[in-house]
Amino acid sequence: MNTIYQLFARNVTLTPNKTAVYYQNEQVSYQSLMTSVDVFANSLASIGVKRGSTVTLFSGNNIEFVITLLAIAKLGAAVAPLPLTLKGHALATAIKQIDCQFAIAWQHTAKQIIDNKLLTAKQVVTMGHVVGNEYSFSELLANQELLAQEIEPAQLDDDFIYTMTSGSTGQPKPIVFSQATKVNRAFQATIEHYNLSPDDVILVATPMYHSLALRSILMPLMLGATAVILPKFTTQGWLQAIASQKVTFLFAVSSQLTALLPLLSNGDDYDLSSLKCVVSSSATLAPEDKTKLMAKFACQFHECYGASELGVVTNFDITQPEQVLESVGKPLPFVKVKVVDGNRNAVTRGDVGEIACQSSTRFKGYYNLPEKTANSIDELGYFYTGDLGFIDEQGFLHFVGRTSEVIKSGGINVYPKDIEQVMLQHEDIESCAAVAMSDEQFGEVIWLVYSTVSGEKLTQVDLMKLAMAELTDYQLPRKYIFMNALPQSALGKILKPEIKKILQTQ
Repeated sequence: MNTIYQLFARNVTLTPNKTAVYYQNEQVSYQSLMTSVDVFANSLASIGVKRGSTVTLFSGNNIEFVITLLAIAKLGAAVAPLPLTLKGHALATAIKQIDCQFAIAWQHTAKQIIDNKLLTAKQVVTMGHVVGNEYSFSELLANQELLAQEIEPAQLDDDFIYTMTSGSTGQPKPIVFSQATKVNRAFQATIEHYNLSPDDVILVATPMYHSLALRSILMPLMLGATAVILPKFTTQGWLQAIASQKVTFLFAVSSQLTALLPLLSNGDDYDLSSLKCVVSSSATLAPEDKTKLMAKFACQFHECYGASELGVVTNFDITQPEQVLESVGKPLPFVKVKVVDGNRNAVTRGDVGEIACQSSTRFKGYYNLPEKTANSIDELGYFYTGDLGFIDEQGFLHFVGRTSEVIKSGGINVYPKDIEQVMLQHEDIESCAAVAMSDEQFGEVIWLVYSTVSGEKLTQVDLMKLAMAELTDYQLPRKYIFMNALPQSALGKILKPEIKKILQTQ
C-alpha cells in the first residue's frame, strides 16, 4: 500500500495537466498542486516540522488547506484541523491536548495563539497578514530554493489526522487516524463501494476540518479525480456548483439535503443531470424527506451510518426496491455489527441496545488516552459507538439515538428520537429536540425545545394534542420551549448539551 503523497504523486505523473482542484473559478492542475505541495513541505521542514511533528490547522475551505494536508502527509507529520471559531479556553485546551508543536492559522487565530503564549511566534505560520515576527504562509509557499531538501519519507502507520471530538463533559478526545486509515477509507469504503473512477468530479461542501470533508478532498486526489471545493455550504452555491462543474459524486450532510427541498420543490430549473451518486450522512433523514429527495435526484441516492472512529458502517441505495427507509441500511462487506446490552452481551434481534462494530477502517486510538481507547474496544476488536439501535429481521440496522441522550423517566427508558419524529410532523415545526431535565419525583422529565418555520411560538394546546395523539404517556413532554433557533454544529447537528445549558440558566 502506498502513502497518501505517493498515491497523489502517481496521478501527477499520469495526468499532470488535469484539474485536481476547482475553487472559486480557479482551476489547479495536478502538476501545479504538486509543485506547491513540494515547496511548502520543504519550507515546513526548514522551520522544524518533521516526521512525528504535530501541527494544528485553522483554515476555511480553500486551496491552502489542500496544500497543507498534502505537505504534512509528505513529511509524515500529524495535523489537527480545527474550526476557525475556536477561541479562549477551548483553543488553549485543544492545542495542549495534542501536544501541538506548530500551528498554521489565519491571522486572527494566529494572533490569539501568539498573544496568549500558547506557542512562540517561530512555531506559527500565518495565512493572510502576519501579526508579528511569525512565518508567512505565502512567503513559505514562494520559497522555491528549498525544493532539493532531503525529507525523511513518511510511513503508512504514521499518525496523520487528529480529529477532535468531545464527550458529555466537553473534554476533547482526539481521534487518531494513520495514513493507512485514510487510504483504507478512501479506497475500500468509498472508491470501491461506490464504483468511482478518475473521471469523477467530487463536491466538497462541508467544513474541511471535519472528517467527512477530509475524506471528500483526499479521496479524489489519491484516485486521480477532480475535487470541487465550496468555501461554505449555501443551497444556491451547492446547486450551481453541480451544474457548472458537472459534479458526479458527493457526500452530503442530511441537514444540507433537507435545506435544499424548498428550492427543489418551487419549480426552479437546476441541472443535476451529471450526478451519478449522492450519499447522505451524519444524521438519519426522515422517511418522507427521503421520498421527496428521491423524486428530485435522477441518480443513485445512498444513506449511510457511521462514526468518526469507524468511518462508514452501513449503507444502502434507497432508490432500490425493498429497502427499509426507516433504517440506516446494512453493514458494508468489511464491517461486522452487533447490538449489545449494558454488560456487552448480544441482545435478541429487534431489541434496542448499544451498536458495536468491527471494521478494517477503525481509528488508531484516542491520542494519549490509552484507557479510553481500551475501554471502547473489546477483545474481538469491536468498537462501542455509544449509539443505540436495533437490527431487524431483514438485517437492516436502525439508529435510535445516543446512549447519553436516553431519558430515564420513572424508571422507563425513553428515546428522544421517537418523540422528535412525531413532533416534526407539525407543519410549522422546523427543528426540535427532546431533552432530559432533572426532576425529584421521576428522576428525569422530558422537555421539548423547538423552532418554527414562521418564527412564531406555537400554543401549548396545539403541541399537546399532537403529542397525546401519537405518543404514550411516559413519552409526553412536560414542557414545550420555543427558541428562535436551536444551537447546531457546523454540520447541522443539534447540540443538546448546549440546549440543556441554556435551559438550566433560565
